[in-house]
Amino acid sequence: MISSRLKKRVRHFGVSRYCPCCRSFLRSFGPHPAPQPGRVTRPEAKCPVCGALERHRLMELFLVHRTDLFDGRPKSLLHIAPEPVFARRFKAIANLRYVSIDIEAPRRPSLLADITRLPFASGTFDVIYCSHVLEHIPDDHAAMREMHRLLKPTGWSILQVPLRQGRLTYEDPSITTPEARLAAFGQHDHVRDYGDRDYATRLEAAGFAVTVDPFVRQQSVGDQKRFGLMAWEDVHVCRPGLGPADSHASLAAAAEPR
Repeated sequence: MISSRLKKRVRHFGVSRYCPCCRSFLRSFGPHPAPQPGRVTRPEAKCPVCGALERHRLMELFLVHRTDLFDGRPKSLLHIAPEPVFARRFKAIANLRYVSIDIEAPRRPSLLADITRLPFASGTFDVIYCSHVLEHIPDDHAAMREMHRLLKPTGWSILQVPLRQGRLTYEDPSITTPEARLAAFGQHDHVRDYGDRDYATRLEAAGFAVTVDPFVRQQSVGDQKRFGLMAWEDVHVCRPGLGPADSHASLAAAAEPR
């Protein structure tokens, strides 16, 4: 019997696009999200075979070409709010102890837990992967501090959020309804709009040493289009730096209003 994925590969086969997450050759990527008031639909965002979005394709390429995740050496990885496209990928890595957490059960995490109070000893993980989660967390500083606490001294993490270009982070705790959050932050369940001018500073305030990697910008325009990447989407690689108690000076800068 022909699998559903194979049928999709045949239906959407082409040579102008390639999804590194499912290794499919495609005519084009599909639109995302579905059209609705207040949201912008990106015309070439979603892989029609595996459902990977721009950020997933970027991370697949980045993890392969910029990190040691797949080198076969023993590691432990914490995956926050596990996306199926990466949960399957990470579970298949040799010598990797994979743990996933989420606040709810639908994504079938290893355990249910609050990202601001994680049930692990300090220095437990070699790698933490957290993508498009912090914009949902009211106390993102607490979540960042927890992830910093859990990294081994030689560990690294990738902490991605949707970023507004040329902007400071905007948040307003008085905005609480789904409708108001959609209007203010672009999605009904977001609690802030991160800006690229101060996101790294917020991470540093939690104790991280942050590298903003311009991986996408270093690819040719042709490859950016072929893989369906956002040309401005830098990768925030975070390693243990100063502890949060030593970084109060960064907090004031991180809290500067838009």
